[in-house]
Amino acid sequence: MSTRELQQFIYQLGLFIFSDGSKDEGMIVARYNIREGRVEYFFIPAGNVIAYRSARSHHDLDAHRKLGIPLDVNSISSAQLLSA
Repeated sequence: MSTRELQQFIYQLGLFIFSDGSKDEGMIVARYNIREGRVEYFFIPAGNVIAYRSARSHHDLDAHRKLGIPLDVNSISSAQLLSA
């Protein structure tokens, strides 16, 4: 999946199918890494989404690292939004 295709799924709860065949519900977040000058993507598993949103509402700037998994967007085969 390209980064352009992925944009509609950022910060949305969805079902993600990865290139290794695994499926997982969760949310993808994008963060800009100032030191490296690039956007990084993280997968927040469904079990951590509420904790992630709570941490972000309390201005925890490292919540994506604590509760998520670094993600190579090319490892996503397809995605489907889930209703909230």
